Amino acid sequence: PLRSRPLEDCVAEARWLAGEGVRELILVAQDPTAYGEDWGKPGAVCELLDRLQEIDGIRWIRILYAYPERISDAFIAAMVRNTKVVPYLDLPIQHCDDAVLKAMNRRGGRADIEDAIARLRAAIPGITLRTTLIAGFPGETEEQYAELCDFVKTMRFDRLGCFAYSAEENTVAAKMDGQLDEETKQRRADHIMELQAEVSADREKEMVGQTLECICDGVDDETGMYLLRSKADCPEIDGNVLTPADTPLETGAFYLVTITDADTYDLYGYVEEKLED
Repeated sequence: PLRSRPLEDCVAEARWLAGEGVRELILVAQDPTAYGEDWGKPGAVCELLDRLQEIDGIRWIRILYAYPERISDAFIAAMVRNTKVVPYLDLPIQHCDDAVLKAMNRRGGRADIEDAIARLRAAIPGITLRTTLIAGFPGETEEQYAELCDFVKTMRFDRLGCFAYSAEENTVAAKMDGQLDEETKQRRADHIMELQAEVSADREKEMVGQTLECICDGVDDETGMYLLRSKADCPEIDGNVLTPADTPLETGAFYLVTITDADTYDLYGYVEEKLED
């Protein structure tokens, strides 16, 4: 069962981190949208965001993850009113076909997913949505896989990863009928990533000419360029904003960067100015 960490404990650690110089706070849990339900207080994540917003020193708050069927209007409103919460959300949906989702023991269906995405995009224009999919789950038919491909092309997630199903020992799924061969599973996953690469390249090109607020993560040892991230980029998961090392930048500091070029997953640009705390 999920157990929610005491709210005051979370706030106290966040204050301590801010005092140590941390600028970006990432809320990670099995299901942050279920925070407080075990206390009989569903939706407590909204109160947590309100409290974290008040902490001096924290500039960005990022939420990982949010299950579509739990994304309430109150949760979206909390994201909107708390200006430190970046417009970014990872929705761990795994698949879109209702039968496959049921076999995966997922609570919601495609309608829940599409509804959550529509409400998020309507309330938070420009929100970056990320997800992870599994291809080749036991019993996945060619028709269900084709539906997943169409879903990827239609939904146009900003960030998406797809993995071939892997049978884990002593799991229910590993004992299911309809196990697919490794070649089929990997082929399906690879093709979905090819489809997403086209979407991602289009998304990145749309950023050329824009000026973005970015945090500096340091220098790339391979290229010698500075690695920065925009609000749309989660550390160690998403791409980077790369700038030449002509002018020294401070790790952990925030800068305005004008984007001049893009590839499939990364952006390139030059620093306009350093932002004040």
